Amino acid sequence: MNLVLDTNVFNSKEFCKWLMNSGGEKYLPAVAYMEFSYHHLKKGNTQSMVDAYLTQLNVTVIPFGKEEARKAAQAPIGIWDFKENARDYAIGGTAVSLKARLVTNNQKHFQWMENVVSPEEVMEVKIR
Repeated sequence: MNLVLDTNVFNSKEFCKWLMNSGGEKYLPAVAYMEFSYHHLKKGNTQSMVDAYLTQLNVTVIPFGKEEARKAAQAPIGIWDFKENARDYAIGGTAVSLKARLVTNNQKHFQWMENVVSPEEVMEVKIR
């Protein structure tokens, strides 16, 4: 199954090593790419360093388009406040649009969708 990655999964060195050595399609939504880039740029890294790292991990940045926006807009209706978690809805909307599994350390923000796992869970499933 294809994986869509939330920004926070890159905090785990073990998961990053796993990404580097695992097969399958791994996507980083443009919104998560923005967050990831921001965190590394403020630490003094360059954009080319960020991009090289993602390439090394075999992660493809995927655009946020009309279909993803529709999924993100529909998700919080009647459930939560959109403005509080708009980036998470955009990330989740990308996973829903791709019919992919979302990997995150913050499953609470994605309770509105199915097929959400932690990095540990996806590594365990893929190893077996």
